Amino acid sequence: MRRAPVLVAGAAVALALGLTTAPAQAHGGHKPPKPPTATTVADTLFTALSSAIAPDGTAYVTQNFAGTLTRTSKKGTRTDLYSSGGAEVGGVSLAGSTVLFAETGFTGDPEEPGGFTGIKSIDRRGTVKVLADSGAYEIANNPDGDVVYGARGISDACAAQWPTPDPNDPAGPPPSTYTGDVNPHPYATLPGPHGTTFVADAGANSIQRISRSGRITTLALMPGQPITLTAALAAAFGLPDCAVGLKYYFDPVPTDVEWGRDGWLYVSLLPGGPEDASLGARGAVYKVHPVSGRTVKVAGGFLGATNLAVAPNGDLYVSEIVGNRVSVLKRGSKTPKTFAPLPWATSVEYAGGALYATASPELEDLFAGRPPAPESTLVKYRIGTKRHHHPKHHR
Repeated sequence: MRRAPVLVAGAAVALALGLTTAPAQAHGGHKPPKPPTATTVADTLFTALSSAIAPDGTAYVTQNFAGTLTRTSKKGTRTDLYSSGGAEVGGVSLAGSTVLFAETGFTGDPEEPGGFTGIKSIDRRGTVKVLADSGAYEIANNPDGDVVYGARGISDACAAQWPTPDPNDPAGPPPSTYTGDVNPHPYATLPGPHGTTFVADAGANSIQRISRSGRITTLALMPGQPITLTAALAAAFGLPDCAVGLKYYFDPVPTDVEWGRDGWLYVSLLPGGPEDASLGARGAVYKVHPVSGRTVKVAGGFLGATNLAVAPNGDLYVSEIVGNRVSVLKRGSKTPKTFAPLPWATSVEYAGGALYATASPELEDLFAGRPPAPESTLVKYRIGTKRHHHPKHHR
């Protein structure tokens, strides 16, 4: 049983998980600095959950739930480059003049799994190519199918007292244990050396590597995200007394992958389970070695880490959809601080001395079952003119 993340297209599920729009909290007792000034690059977009910025300032944004990839020139001219006809489109990145993006037609129904799910590219002539079918890979392999989530090590006696989950009540008690299900959802792409592409798959709980020929391998399964079940949590979920003190591991949900200055891949991670503040700020940033797949936690303390950007000086910026802000993790720090308040912050990118971020307030209407208006906005913050760096790639 998967505790669905915010970023799924099913608005009712996200609402049931108790997503809130609480204002971002400042860290520490000092008065926060004045937030940087934002300028609007593009507006009236619909569920703009990922973005990529070219060196000349051209912006590429996915309107995920509309199934559209949109380009906005530096002068503001907007062009829809691709429409899926119904499948989710996201995970945009740039490999030179080629645009990479993810498409998710998977329905979760084993009888009718839906349309294509995987990675595509579009070149400057508008030619669309399939790079890899990650949906077929997940269905055939399910790499985390043997991974146990939930209360690992629970006794048989305690498991027998555990309430039976109601599949129609995502906010009810979770199962005592469960294993990784078949759930492809490629959510972010990143070009690598020698024509490779890295993918953060939010449904498969993994970072995948795609070769130039389209062969997919699982580079790293992200680690389960634990909480300790307190007496208060056990009472809230109707769990037996024997659950108190157990560690419960939720699915890891990778939402972005970017190159770091050290040549490692940096990954933002939602923690699975309830994504409001009820269980604490459980979002995290990890780094993954691009060859060995070794995974190291960099920092935690994020409320809904949906995207990240790496600045040339090594600072990390994270969009926090639940925290309603873009936060910054200074190089070497373990504690995120507010960079700028941004309601429903969904993506963040660094390019040319500026930080670009998207806000998607129409998600609130979607989650509440109201007809949404296209309200997503791409904004730009000037943060410096330091030269671009090119990460060293591991061979």
